[in-house]
Amino acid sequence: MDQAVAAYEQGKTAEAERKIDSILRNHPGDLGALVLMGVVLDSEQRYQEAESYYKRALKIAPDSVQILNNLANHYLGTGNRVRARDLYLRVLAVDSHHANAILQMAQISVEERQGPQALAYLSRLGEAGNLRPDVVLLRARALALSGRCVDAGPILGKLAEQAGGDQRLYFSIGMTEAECKLYERAERSFSRALDADPRNPEVLYNLGLAALRADHADRAQSVLEIALKERPNDADCYFALAQAVLKQERPLDAAALLAKAQKLAPERADIVLMIAQVSAQLEFYEDSATAYDRYLSLKPADDVGRRERGFVLALANQSRNALRDLEWYVRKHPRDGMGFYELAVAQLYQDRAQAFASLDRALALDPALFQARYSRALLNIEDEKPAAAIDDLRLFLEREPKNYRALAHLGQAYLALNRANEADDVLKKAVALAPDSSLVLVQYRRALEKLGRKQEASAVLARLRQSGSVTEGSKRRVGLIDYLSLSAADQRAQYLTNVRRNLAANPNDPRWKIRLGRELLTEGKIAEGLEIFREVRTAADATLLAASGRTLLEFGQYELAQQFLESAIAGDPSLSAIHLDLAILLSHQQSPAAALSELDKTPAAGRSGDYYLLRAEILDSLGKIDEAASALNRGIQAAPTRPSLYYQATGFLLKHKLYHEAETLLEQVARVLPDERELLLARVVTLQLLRREVDSQKLLAKIQARWPEWDRTYLLNGILLEIQLKSAEARQALETAIALGANTPETYYYQALAITHAAPDDLDSAQNAIARALALKSKDPYIFLLAGKISLARREYPAAIERLLEATHIQPALIPAHYALRDAYKALGDEQKSEAELEAIKHIASESAGSDQSPFSVEDFLFTIRPPG
Repeated sequence: MDQAVAAYEQGKTAEAERKIDSILRNHPGDLGALVLMGVVLDSEQRYQEAESYYKRALKIAPDSVQILNNLANHYLGTGNRVRARDLYLRVLAVDSHHANAILQMAQISVEERQGPQALAYLSRLGEAGNLRPDVVLLRARALALSGRCVDAGPILGKLAEQAGGDQRLYFSIGMTEAECKLYERAERSFSRALDADPRNPEVLYNLGLAALRADHADRAQSVLEIALKERPNDADCYFALAQAVLKQERPLDAAALLAKAQKLAPERADIVLMIAQVSAQLEFYEDSATAYDRYLSLKPADDVGRRERGFVLALANQSRNALRDLEWYVRKHPRDGMGFYELAVAQLYQDRAQAFASLDRALALDPALFQARYSRALLNIEDEKPAAAIDDLRLFLEREPKNYRALAHLGQAYLALNRANEADDVLKKAVALAPDSSLVLVQYRRALEKLGRKQEASAVLARLRQSGSVTEGSKRRVGLIDYLSLSAADQRAQYLTNVRRNLAANPNDPRWKIRLGRELLTEGKIAEGLEIFREVRTAADATLLAASGRTLLEFGQYELAQQFLESAIAGDPSLSAIHLDLAILLSHQQSPAAALSELDKTPAAGRSGDYYLLRAEILDSLGKIDEAASALNRGIQAAPTRPSLYYQATGFLLKHKLYHEAETLLEQVARVLPDERELLLARVVTLQLLRREVDSQKLLAKIQARWPEWDRTYLLNGILLEIQLKSAEARQALETAIALGANTPETYYYQALAITHAAPDDLDSAQNAIARALALKSKDPYIFLLAGKISLARREYPAAIERLLEATHIQPALIPAHYALRDAYKALGDEQKSEAELEAIKHIASESAGSDQSPFSVEDFLFTIRPPG
């Protein structure tokens, strides 16, 4: 037996095993031999064989402290902590001061984060035991877990001084310091541990985490990247690295890393949650909602996760789904201000009164909730309650004094109250912060006009033209302030950069290619965008092919769109919506008859409201008015979903002077699609045609308050003001529209008309405006009529006659053109031709053939706007 012990101590385990075996052959119940054999086999990791020897010994001496302790050590070595704990407790039941059992139970308690329990075990050790470095460290860790970091700190300091080059001790010290949130100290301890073993992945990972928590994101990134080289399939490393790059404001890089982490650990809820959060930060709200779905399947009890899913659904314009989550949340958590704020965002376009109530409740619960304050201010401005908005905006600006959009809205509120001097003060600050912001410049120009500072106002208008016609935040929802500090151009540039990076990180994912292609088409980079879509055709499934075809259709790329849509329907004939898209395409490419034939291939089960609205439009173009009206009624009853088809249905109703029916339809649309500004503007036009001018102006003011940089609201307002003979105001509104990018014939026609009425001596400006209208549309009689009148006023008689003759050639019964021709000929002394024009006027009048059509009627204006979608 002595020889066996000596052989084991010298590492000669095979020799020790032979000698013990010889003992047990003759003495199978020798406890010492049985226990020693278990220890020898454990050292060779032959755990299953070792266990049989311990059990034989335990049968002979069930209360032996030695056997119980060694068997507990055995189970600890195999990773069976539960069995080991039971045996250590049996040891302590026999001998409450057994040193190994005490230390092991203290260690197990620390690993299970039971600090007070670990301290209770350590208190059983004598003074000598408590002086050992490993015990001192264990005590420090137990203190940290007990929240007694003040007591643990000095102990750790002394241990660090005594550590010398002990890598393991430095590592343990670092772990304890991290537990106490002493991250910079932990970073130093891990760095010392790394000095001894520079490629140790465990040390690298924990050093990266400590640096991350110490806000040393650059170092965390570099260390974690080295750790990943050592452990390329480590989900923890990818997750920590994603957090490091996120701290450096690189959310798309973080998303790519999180995607890799999720592949390695698909059931890790913390990874899925961060994917949801990063997707929302990047404004990919639908992707974020999908990630929250996955997260909640893993963590169904996380109420905040459900709340945030509701919020991103609201931001994705899925208010109904959002309300389910958010209403549930506030019922369960009625004291959470953030819950009521996010609920307000979902309610915003469903029930404004409820949205206001939720914002009020949010701020009553948490007055520092500045997002809710900002949102409430904008809603009050939209509802023509500027006085109520001012206090909220002032408080918001105390927190974010450099938020130029908030300053612009504060200026807007002051202007609505005729407090132009105060508006001037805040708008000057906004201009200094964002000198090219169209929102700021529009409001600043209004302030200067009200103050009578015409020259400065003209300079601001010139700057507005130079700043470009990109509309800032055209689809921004109230309260969404993630990117308020960026200009619209910067926002789009950042979004496009993000899409490109994500595609680089996921080159085989066709969804990112489709997004990039769409963004390129939006920016007018047609060739580049089409090339991206061509790459998608070979990699996308039928659903993605259909989505791509619809996008290409939207941008007028009919030939390639047709290829995508036909491939999609060949891949999955059940996708009935493809027939609608193909029908729209054929109506452009071939004929209404071909479009109707394709549309009627839609299976009966797929004939939704969208189907019937499109059918009505096609039948109308074929002159089948009664059938079109019947299809339109069926479509409206079935609640269509496509904004563009609602838009065309409105066109059908207005074309046939069914104004009340159009208003009923648009009132319904406002509930279904509350965020479609083109449809809201269509309602303004419809109310105007119904002679409900007050309601029309109120709605137009709300749209303008909600989208203060959209050129179409200023354009329509300018036209309406000119029709009402408020020409000076009309001119100002039209100039703003032009500066914001309006570039249509009616824009310049009404600008020229307003100038001739408001400033009849400013003939040069009127001439410049009508010349631009002529360049954009050369076959409209009213443009030629006005151009002729302006030339006549400028005494440019040959030019006047040329333009007036063109007007009468296009529309022979246009009496005002004949009157102007009579005056032009008379001015040149050609009495014969002057008399001829007078005779022509009499003849037209006697035939009752004079044209009473309005130039650029409001119906015409409506359908010069690109339809929604």
